[in-house]
Amino acid sequence: MLSRWRKYLIAVVIMVLAGGFEAAGQGRIYTRKARLADFQTKTTKVVLSGDSLLDIALREEVRRRWRISPFEFCDPDDFEALKNDSAYYFLYLSQDGSGMAYLTLMKGGNDESFRSVESKLEVVRIPFSPVQITSGREFVYLPAIIDMVQFYVEESLTSSARTLLGLSSYNGNLSKARRKKIYFSRDDLDITVADRDSTEMLAPGLMAVDNFEADSLFEAGSRNALIAFSISPAEPSRRAKCHNFIVAADTHDLYYYQSHRYSKPGKRGFSKSAIKSIRREHNYKDEKRKK
Repeated sequence: MLSRWRKYLIAVVIMVLAGGFEAAGQGRIYTRKARLADFQTKTTKVVLSGDSLLDIALREEVRRRWRISPFEFCDPDDFEALKNDSAYYFLYLSQDGSGMAYLTLMKGGNDESFRSVESKLEVVRIPFSPVQITSGREFVYLPAIIDMVQFYVEESLTSSARTLLGLSSYNGNLSKARRKKIYFSRDDLDITVADRDSTEMLAPGLMAVDNFEADSLFEAGSRNALIAFSISPAEPSRRAKCHNFIVAADTHDLYYYQSHRYSKPGKRGFSKSAIKSIRREHNYKDEKRKK
């Protein structure tokens, strides 16, 4: 009997994720794709935090980059007053108990269940910076983080599957960029990476450089560069996580994302095993070397 119930529950979950179904006496359960169908017709309220430097950066980058819906800026008081209104989506900075700040997109509404297309929904959260002791590098990569939110929404509007459960481990695109070099800041390599403070090349096509060179390549929008960067709380803890990204410097396409626990000093950033996996997936091809 228990086995039969387990099979039934698994079947129910699959049906929900595949597109929703009519539950007897309980109304329709909607997929994320269905609940985001109105996104482009509604205004996204961009919540400014009150931090002058951050607000300047967020305002400028949203004005330059936001293309997927109408948008307006608002303050935290407006957000509190309007967050239960299904006429709006909200882009804002949120925090959790791990010491991280996230750029979060939320659909306004009251009910947080999947039983109404008008209910509240956290669409996606992208790690942005530590809450305390920031390096300032988060401002460099803010354009990519904003674009990640937009790419996520665009994929969610056309797909019922891969984007249903939020940003998760992903490295499916590295094989598509085999003629581009990947640049890692040495500060974003953990202690398991040998000679991380001195090496210039981790493997063919994988370069270890200083913060300035990595950030400069990103800001210049280099066509032949993928930039690897890590975002984590300032200090390790039982709840802390390190978030590792690889993005295209020119288009901000996401090529790799992985998070792992950051509970010990020195374990921040890309590990030796992560580098090995990235090298295997990337398999750098240099046209000159081939000749």
